Amino acid sequence: MTDSEIQRWQDMKWNNHTRDLDVDGSRIHLVDLNPTADEVVIFLHGISASWRWFIEILPEVARSRRAIGIDLPGFGGSRFSRGHSSFAALADSVAAACASLGITRATFVGHSMGSIVATRLAADHPGLVERLVVTGGPILSLTGLTRRPISTIRDQPRAVATLLAELVTIGLPMPNWLAHRAARSPLLLKAALGPFVNRTDRLDPELMDQVMSTLGAPGSFPALLSTASADPSAGLDRITCPTRIIRGPGDPLSPPTDVQRFLDAVPTATAVEIEGTGHWPHIEKPTEFLTELTAFLDIPTQQR
Repeated sequence: MTDSEIQRWQDMKWNNHTRDLDVDGSRIHLVDLNPTADEVVIFLHGISASWRWFIEILPEVARSRRAIGIDLPGFGGSRFSRGHSSFAALADSVAAACASLGITRATFVGHSMGSIVATRLAADHPGLVERLVVTGGPILSLTGLTRRPISTIRDQPRAVATLLAELVTIGLPMPNWLAHRAARSPLLLKAALGPFVNRTDRLDPELMDQVMSTLGAPGSFPALLSTASADPSAGLDRITCPTRIIRGPGDPLSPPTDVQRFLDAVPTATAVEIEGTGHWPHIEKPTEFLTELTAFLDIPTQQR
């Protein structure tokens, strides 16, 4: 791809770069930029979302690397399947999609729920994950809500309250007209996104129109309910790849105690903060996020 093709995300002909894969009989939708590049970076979105939540980041990464955004099963353009609703199963689906694409090593960037999936990939498919980037996470204590509701509510009341606010929108797709209106209404943005971001008045309305148009997905509730039978944070000690947490200090879903627990369990992990951000650093301050991400990607693997 040339710089002129990826200069502005608004000018990208996105339909020319999307495709569907058949993975174990289910449709996996993805966007694939600069597919001939040697180094691969794969982005995994959060709950209720799609690859479009990285729409501003993908073209910039694609200047020098292959950049892929995957709609996880049950989200965006990927078909929902109850057999692929747990975090471990979502990770297996991503690994199968990579095999279908002929990808044997990649950096995985996971946001929120996507960070849980990426973490599972690093633990369960270590040969595939060259590097791991966690943003909007790690989310550890909150995943215990279905198994230990009383202690989780007691220990993380803000995280639980934020999750309950999110439950209002995660299950059903938001109508385009409502997404368009909300993206351009300071009052509606504040009401809908205030718990998640540091300052809604700094969000780009054009960008928010894109990301909010994909809010709501049938895979959201099954993914949450799967935590009742399996702890998605199990196996952190099996992660050996270079790992970077890029977080917002105001993130309500990933408190400092979760970050420290992750750092204690994963010796190869380090953390950086982007001041003035909450749960969506890559959307709240995309330039700063790209700076941190690129700095990590540019370090030779043996030095990370």
